[in-house]
Amino acid sequence: MNILLLEDEEAIRGFVRINLKRNGMTVTEAETGEEALELAEREGPFDIALLDVMLPTINGFQVCSQLRERYPRIGIIMLTAKAQEEDKIYGLELGADDYIQKPFSPGELIARIKSLHRRMQPIHGAAVRQSSLTSEQDLVLGHHSGRQQQKLQSGPFRLLINERQFYKNRDEIVLTPTEWSLVRLLMERVGEGVSRNEILTEVWGRYYTGELKVVDVNIRRIRQKIETNPAEPEYIETLWGFGYRWRRSSDS
Repeated sequence: MNILLLEDEEAIRGFVRINLKRNGMTVTEAETGEEALELAEREGPFDIALLDVMLPTINGFQVCSQLRERYPRIGIIMLTAKAQEEDKIYGLELGADDYIQKPFSPGELIARIKSLHRRMQPIHGAAVRQSSLTSEQDLVLGHHSGRQQQKLQSGPFRLLINERQFYKNRDEIVLTPTEWSLVRLLMERVGEGVSRNEILTEVWGRYYTGELKVVDVNIRRIRQKIETNPAEPEYIETLWGFGYRWRRSSDS
């Protein structure tokens, strides 16, 4: 796993570097946001970027935004000493997949990285729940170049699992690793309510210690990409006090 580490404090950077390398990861270090963006362009692609928020020039939020725009499928984890709710939400809205609040343990850091990396793989976790598939939403199996292909369909949407591509009609919609996992989970269970707690477990991992708000922020980002009017969602329905549901299409 190839990691870009942005942290201006040498002591913290060394602590993170040692623990990443102990777990078989390759680490490229940057002290400033400008250096991180330059390294991403010159030495990438990186699998995951670990971004400190408080930096002397451009901050981690700005780096996150630029990385997400340039490299939509990179995994991004924010490292922050700020505990304010608005800072966490702001980072997630800019495209971060997760955040870790300082001080953090080596075990928590590695677990979060591995959880995000699993979300970035074409097939991760349990197999598609075939028992929940309906006539509207089918799992299509085929072969291409000797590989078995999997596709989920629901209304105007197609999710090509092996290729990690997502389409609305003929238009491809680029998703972050976390958005991809969340869309896949809801499409696998079309018409079924899924609680926030279950989404958190299935997408972020059983031992995730963050807050439920991360689910809501990612749903909001997905709606911005797939809904005609995100304020009045047609496809992802909010189940107040519970969670979310991918609606069946009207022609099912």
